[in-house]
Amino acid sequence: MSDANSLADSDSLARAWRWVGTLTLAYAFLWLLGSNTEFGLSRYLPLHTTVETVAIIVAMLAFGIAWNAHAESRPGNVLIIGAALFGTALLDFGHTLSYQGMPEMVTPASPQKAIVFWLAARYLAAIGLLVVALRAWKPMIGAYARYWLLAGVIGYVAVVYQLALGHPESLPAFFVAGQGLTPLKVALEYGLVGIYGVAAWRFHRQARAGAGFNAADLFAAAAIAALSELCFTLYASVSDLFNMAGHVYKIVCYAFIYRAVFVDSVRQPFVELQAALAKERTLAQELNAFVRTLDLLDEAVLEIAPDGRILSANRGWWRLAGVEPKAGYYLPESIHDQDRRAFEMNLQGLASGDKDEFRGRLRFRTAGRPEAWVECRLVAERDAGGRLLNARGVLRDVTKGYLQERHIAHMAMHDALTNLPNRALLEDRIRKATELAQRSGHRVAVCFIDIDHFKNINDAYGHKAGDLLLQTLAGVIKKVLREGDTLARWGGDEFVVLLPELEGADGVRPIAQALIETMRQTFEIEGVALNATFSVGISLYPDDAEGVDDLLAQADRAMFHAKSLGRNTFQLYSDMSNKGLGKKELYIQSRLAQAIRDERIGVWFQPLVAARPAADGSVAIAGFEALARWHDPDYGWVSPASFIPMAENLGLIGELGHLVRRQALAQFRRWLALRPDLHLAMNVSKRQLFAPDFVDALLADVEQHAVPPSALTLEVTESVALLDVEFAEERLQQIVAAGFRLSIDDFGTGYASLSQLHELPVSELKIDISFVRRVHTAEGARVVQAIVSLAQSLRLRTVAEGIEDEATAAAMRQLGADLLQGYHFGRPAPAEEIRV
Repeated sequence: MSDANSLADSDSLARAWRWVGTLTLAYAFLWLLGSNTEFGLSRYLPLHTTVETVAIIVAMLAFGIAWNAHAESRPGNVLIIGAALFGTALLDFGHTLSYQGMPEMVTPASPQKAIVFWLAARYLAAIGLLVVALRAWKPMIGAYARYWLLAGVIGYVAVVYQLALGHPESLPAFFVAGQGLTPLKVALEYGLVGIYGVAAWRFHRQARAGAGFNAADLFAAAAIAALSELCFTLYASVSDLFNMAGHVYKIVCYAFIYRAVFVDSVRQPFVELQAALAKERTLAQELNAFVRTLDLLDEAVLEIAPDGRILSANRGWWRLAGVEPKAGYYLPESIHDQDRRAFEMNLQGLASGDKDEFRGRLRFRTAGRPEAWVECRLVAERDAGGRLLNARGVLRDVTKGYLQERHIAHMAMHDALTNLPNRALLEDRIRKATELAQRSGHRVAVCFIDIDHFKNINDAYGHKAGDLLLQTLAGVIKKVLREGDTLARWGGDEFVVLLPELEGADGVRPIAQALIETMRQTFEIEGVALNATFSVGISLYPDDAEGVDDLLAQADRAMFHAKSLGRNTFQLYSDMSNKGLGKKELYIQSRLAQAIRDERIGVWFQPLVAARPAADGSVAIAGFEALARWHDPDYGWVSPASFIPMAENLGLIGELGHLVRRQALAQFRRWLALRPDLHLAMNVSKRQLFAPDFVDALLADVEQHAVPPSALTLEVTESVALLDVEFAEERLQQIVAAGFRLSIDDFGTGYASLSQLHELPVSELKIDISFVRRVHTAEGARVVQAIVSLAQSLRLRTVAEGIEDEATAAAMRQLGADLLQGYHFGRPAPAEEIRV
């Protein structure tokens, strides 16, 4: 459509140029011919009167069309042209009656008198065209603006008549008999030429730009009006050829203005009406096609009466329900008994006006399926008074996806190896147990269990035997626990037992002793007899702590103390001497602050590689993850799993994070000079993330080391990101706005992320190692595929961690992971051992 409009505008402009060019040549010919051609007043006067009468009629016609075809939504520029022509016609009438040889009109006719009306008319027309050329093509301001415009024009005309007829002596001379035009008259004519020229230039530009109005004809009108005024700078007699040519040019100018007004006010609305009708026909055809398309959908598209009876349905209903809906069929009859009441209440909410839309997931009765779930969305259709006419909506079969989602939810909240609750589910149950205990006055015990010397079993018999032992121990421990207790796997060789509703602090001791006693047996694992013990640390709510993190931390401290007492025992935190710490933890704590201050904690890097090999088959490094490492001169290597949580508990995590960040950025800057495409991943703890100055400190560090924020990926655990989604989202938005990238670490351990992930401004998911390790099973592969598909649908990059062999790497490549990380590609190492 725009191409057709452009072609029409081009043709109109070309036609306008032909007219302007032809009349310009005619003017040049007259100029060369000179002004000796004299018609004689007796012959010229009737001709002049006729020409002026035609001009007045054309001007009045243009005004009439512009005024009567006007609507508030139509551009006001057409009214400005029409009003200007209306005033011009009134002044041209005075000019006609004042021409030399005409009867007396108040005062005798004379060239001077005729020129006064002439100049007044010409300047009104010129200024009107200039205003239209400069003003945006938009409606008038206010409903009465056009009346004020017309009143102004009439007032201007009245002033001119008053001066010309009542006070002619106050006006300067424009014509001297025997001499011709005065310099002032010629100057004023050239002023008109200039105004018309500017207007013509503006209209020409608008026509070339494809203006939404008839700019080409207005260009021609302004240009021809300029030629007309040039003619009136040359005549020596009121009846010579130049005078006559100027009047003819004026009529041609008016004709072009009339054409522009007619096109915009009369023809253009009809064109728009025809286009609207054509659009309506197209929409009707599309609607018909759309209805036919609805029948191809698997979803049931329904129209429901306010009482719940089906008015109409597409073929998707047959595929969903297995039966054809009868006239007036009551939809709630197909809803499961336990969900029917809720559905009917939502229908009542639509009918009462309390809501305009209903969304929900319901169980649905179908023929031949024991369990079916549908996702329902209904939207109210109301009349002008707000009364519900009907509800339109869609029922979509989500049975397969829902059951898969429920299965993923279980897997996301349970450990892959032992099928026990994982950290996320455990922390939620601790929180609920402490809330219940606060009301009931009971105690809650958290027991932290660590298998003694489990590394020796892995080293001697292999990881498979170690995994089987963990599964066996999980079954043994559960037999000791009461109904309502929770056994969770914390990670590695660590378990946590939650004991709610204890009558007193001593109620935990018999259970803890039973846990120790149950280990006094030999376990046969793959034909090998194994003996195992564990150490247990216990904290009590509310005696030792009230928060979930604090309860776990105190139980962990007590467990370390139990190990320091010789292992194979349990230790209550409250029984530790003066609430003292275990030897190992006490040692680490006493040295940690000094190690941070002395910068003895360093940074190692583990490569992240692109999942897709390069053209030559090599593995391309895409970036590195920065990992904190501490080697104590006396104790040796201290595990990050020990000193990082302790730094959080001691309030040193900010200093530790700053130290690690500065060292990592300094090294990464050197690598960026060689590989500008690399990125650096760094872990961020909960306390760091919510520190008030965290974002400012980040920006200061990257600026100091000249590292662009976009090259830095900050990893936050899924549980941290979901602790307080609204607050976390605000902080994460600040980080992203500063230019950093965000990654969700250990993704899949917190199920809430499947519904809340879209609220967080992350760009990467790091698949939890527990899912990666199960990728070789059919169930594990489906879970990883679901996570990768979720990430791809949200346009997020995926990183698979814990890749320890080529088979796992190949499986992750096939499932669509973007980046891989693990011992198979490189263990964490100091920077000097890494080649980029």
